[in-house]
Amino acid sequence: MNYLSTQQQALSMDVRFLVTFLEVVKTRHFGKTAENLYLTPSAVSARIKQLEEYFNSPLFIRNRNSIQLTVAGQKLVPFAETLAATLNDAVKAINNFNVQHIALAGTPNAWELYLSNALNCISEYFPALTVRAEIMTNELLLRQLHNRTIDLAVVSEPLKSDQIETLPLLTVPLGLYIKQVGGEDIDSTAKRYISLDWHGKACDEVEKLFPKTKEAKFNTSSIRIALDLLLTQGGMALLPVSIAEEYVTKGLLTKVDDCGDFSCSLNVAFLKEVNHVGLTEFIEFLLNLPKQDEILSIAVNQS
Repeated sequence: MNYLSTQQQALSMDVRFLVTFLEVVKTRHFGKTAENLYLTPSAVSARIKQLEEYFNSPLFIRNRNSIQLTVAGQKLVPFAETLAATLNDAVKAINNFNVQHIALAGTPNAWELYLSNALNCISEYFPALTVRAEIMTNELLLRQLHNRTIDLAVVSEPLKSDQIETLPLLTVPLGLYIKQVGGEDIDSTAKRYISLDWHGKACDEVEKLFPKTKEAKFNTSSIRIALDLLLTQGGMALLPVSIAEEYVTKGLLTKVDDCGDFSCSLNVAFLKEVNHVGLTEFIEFLLNLPKQDEILSIAVNQS
């Protein structure tokens, strides 16, 4: 085999296969590796199989309750570690400039409560910055951060990953609001509970107070959709106080005062290993953003 064909063959092997191999070495468990890398167990198995075919040698001894490295697997470990580290250093070097482009994503609640209007301040403070903005679910945000498809995310729940840092950005008070139709009792209203994607504790408290909410059939990630449905068809929903109180004043909604206080925390999430200086500056800007209260009040007024 000549030198060129050897290089071409080497390039044909995805470096992510080596990363998967190293994670299996670390966890000694295909299922745990799949969970850590946000893959399916079958995808992990397929990658290891392709590596074994590539090197024409088994890399693991698969016992019923354990996975052990073969001699070939032990020999591969230092080379895989070196290649993965070299690639990581290359990514750092390429991205180690003042940021010119930001890929920013958030959950629907984060956009409706904060991000849509925060973009105005961002464009003023970073006039040369190009921003790509996306709306995603928590699960997709987590995957995109790990894949470095987005730089940072704003979420209403901390993302569960040891590789991601989550910092508090804003706290939004929530309240339970109802609109009763045709003289119905509170249990009938609770059956038409509109569930929003708040954290589990708030939802659990509502279910304890009003067990009939468990029979509710409607769930949405949009505050606007929930509010519109509540106003037109009646029911019950856990809404931001700053948005809902306007409709209480107009006599369109009633706040349930005996259910305690709830709140939603917006958080900025990013990989702990930030790859460029400019992103650090951008995160600091969000955390210390002047006029945060004004931004939230703008969002309320536009609602």
